[in-house]
Amino acid sequence: MKRLLLVLVLIVVAFSGCTEKSPSVADKSVAELKTLSVAAAENLTSYSIKSSMTQTLKLDSGNNATEGKSTTITENAETVAVVNLSSLEAHATGSTQNQMEMTGQPANTSTTKADVYQIGNSTYVNDESGNWTHLADPRSKEEVWGPDKNNQVKAIAATFNLSTTEDLGSEAISGEDAYKLKIVTGSGDQINLQNAAFAIAAKVTQYPMYLPSVNRTELNETGKIEKTIWISKKSYLPVKYQSTMSFTMTPEIIGALDPNTSQMKMFNQSLRLGEISVSIMTDDQYSDFDKPTDIALPEQALSAPVITPTQVQMQANA
Repeated sequence: MKRLLLVLVLIVVAFSGCTEKSPSVADKSVAELKTLSVAAAENLTSYSIKSSMTQTLKLDSGNNATEGKSTTITENAETVAVVNLSSLEAHATGSTQNQMEMTGQPANTSTTKADVYQIGNSTYVNDESGNWTHLADPRSKEEVWGPDKNNQVKAIAATFNLSTTEDLGSEAISGEDAYKLKIVTGSGDQINLQNAAFAIAAKVTQYPMYLPSVNRTELNETGKIEKTIWISKKSYLPVKYQSTMSFTMTPEIIGALDPNTSQMKMFNQSLRLGEISVSIMTDDQYSDFDKPTDIALPEQALSAPVITPTQVQMQANA
């Protein structure tokens, strides 16, 4: 629950009527924008966010794989959320669609949806079957929300403040004029790329049953990260953030879990898998800053069975 919004904020947004202007001297310097953006987000009381994430994996079946034998797995996640930082409440609706395509076979598609309310230290989840679950955190609501834990606008503003940027001019986002800036990638982004690669390799190899290894040299040669941020000329708050990450890797399996000892046993020779091409795109739009927000919990949620974190852990280990 600590990172509720960071997990949920994923949605596809079609931005209509966006007009772009060529790069020019900004009304405010970049240094001024950074200071103003963090200051504006400091006392934010509420905001809305629409986010999306699209991850595409293209897998070859081995060294002798042909174009016709490759498999493409696409995951699209979308979320719309409203956050009231003053009352420590949030409401998010999200959906995830997974599709696997193999040449000559029908596409296999599955979709999941959820409706989530975060009210103080309680999280209410309504799944696609209409069943409600109440997750109760034993900590106080102030501890759960903490200082700015769910203020994603401030988190993005802080990232912008610490980044090296390039002026890309200005662009109107949903009718609001904004500065458009490219965020120059750094060493932290390389770590994020490596983490993303290992997470995908772990999923493909069914870790912890099998231990994957990723060639960092291959990642550095093929990896590409681009990040862009739009800062409102009126409020100086971030109104849009976009990122793309792509890379190619050929993971190897270097060990397997020994069922007799429950320990990882390393192989004498690694097992090389097929090449995987990865593309990850995210898109966030922020709006309704400091707008009066009333988040009403449905009555059905109040009668949902209460589950504590300890119970969740016991059920997971059962």
